[in-house]
Amino acid sequence: MDMKKIILTCALLSLLGSARAESFKIGQNLASFGVGFGWTHKVQLSKTTHFPSPNVMVERGILPFQNFGFLSVGGQFGFHHSNHKDQSWTSVYFIPRVALYFHEWFIEEADDFPNNIDLYVGAGVGFNFLSHHTNEIPDDTKFRLGYNFFVGGRYYFKPNASVFAEIGYGISFLNAGFTIRF
Repeated sequence: MDMKKIILTCALLSLLGSARAESFKIGQNLASFGVGFGWTHKVQLSKTTHFPSPNVMVERGILPFQNFGFLSVGGQFGFHHSNHKDQSWTSVYFIPRVALYFHEWFIEEADDFPNNIDLYVGAGVGFNFLSHHTNEIPDDTKFRLGYNFFVGGRYYFKPNASVFAEIGYGISFLNAGFTIRF
């Protein structure tokens, strides 16, 4: 799916908006399904084909910060593959992560801030399995430290469904998709 189709789909979903949709709260769980664009691994070859990075995230709101927001904990599992001529790179990430949601701070500062939008910032540290394959030498595989830093937002168009986007450093520079709250 190209970027135009993703943007069009997100725009159409937002038109289905419901005034009853509310932001993420403490004690709730989220499952997000996203696609990442822009791989952060340092493959500097021209004409390298990078495929979108599918990923899954789960999180739970756990710790309140009075008149500001709350903290959530969860994890992200993602996969990325790219190739160039006779070489290919595959990376699998598992990153436990935390996020600080600061929706309540905006409500205090601006009475007209919508209650169906979440804004958050976060970080995570975990592991990354990286495999480099060529036709001439044996596979080079290694585990290494995986980490991410991100800033993101969600728009709830239904009480338990939203679209999200995150920018940062991790498996991809941009991650977008949909979230189900349960």
